[in-house]
Amino acid sequence: MACYKSTGQSGIALLSAILVVLVASAIIVSITHQEAFSIRKTSRIQLMDKARLYALGLEDWARLFLAKDRKESSIDHLGEDWATGIPGLPIEGGFLSGYLEDEQGKFNLNNLLGSEESLNRFNRLCNNLNVDTTFVPALLDWLDEDFEVRYPDGAEENYQTYRVANREMVDISELLLVKNVTPEIYQLLKPHITVLPGATSMNVNTMSETIFLSLGDNLDADAFIEAREEEEFSDLQQMTERLQIPLEEAGLSVSTDYFSAHGQVTLGDQSLLFNTLIHRDSAGKTVILSRTLGQS
Repeated sequence: MACYKSTGQSGIALLSAILVVLVASAIIVSITHQEAFSIRKTSRIQLMDKARLYALGLEDWARLFLAKDRKESSIDHLGEDWATGIPGLPIEGGFLSGYLEDEQGKFNLNNLLGSEESLNRFNRLCNNLNVDTTFVPALLDWLDEDFEVRYPDGAEENYQTYRVANREMVDISELLLVKNVTPEIYQLLKPHITVLPGATSMNVNTMSETIFLSLGDNLDADAFIEAREEEEFSDLQQMTERLQIPLEEAGLSVSTDYFSAHGQVTLGDQSLLFNTLIHRDSAGKTVILSRTLGQS
């Protein structure tokens, strides 16, 4: 009996020892895994912090470039240095790229309440893109300052689970909140529209063929592009004379105050994208109005 008891106690002791070893091993594995995860997480954070610094550097480059451009010329066109961009510049551990875009080469949605001509141009833009204009009255109600439905098919309150803004838009994504605007409509309009503070002009030296065709009926986009490529327009009168077309000059210009800077910084397997809206005044001073940063 004594021998059996001793053997049983030894077995229990052995099982206990094995259990302790297993628990200790599990703890060690868990700690090691957590440490490795923390190291990777810290490394990624440090990498993205570095990428953000590069992005801010690109942003500063854009502002300096625009300030220099304003001192050298009073007009803005696609043949200038600012329109060239940075095509993949190598940096330590990766590369960066970026480009500037003239936001006044697009249609500013906040112009819609300002003039009948802007509304006509926007309707032409939609028609040329085969976009149903049913949403336009609701868009006008979204932008006006009151809660009165003033337009047929307009909308102010209670057509969704939220109220309309009754103010200028601050981002084109707001368009998706407007009654009758579908994701398909938004994607068709997105390349051609912008949202800028107050009423702004459209630069004929940088606008696309699509935007040009929205300026009036029976326009020749090929002739417009050919004339502009020969030489940029120094003023609006020169443009109408060279194209030999009657054109409403209201809301048009040959210079720009608002630009967007777009860029990508890639370090290792991480990429950071940024988009910055920059305002430039007549003296060349630049101010950042908005900035978005995101990983791809």
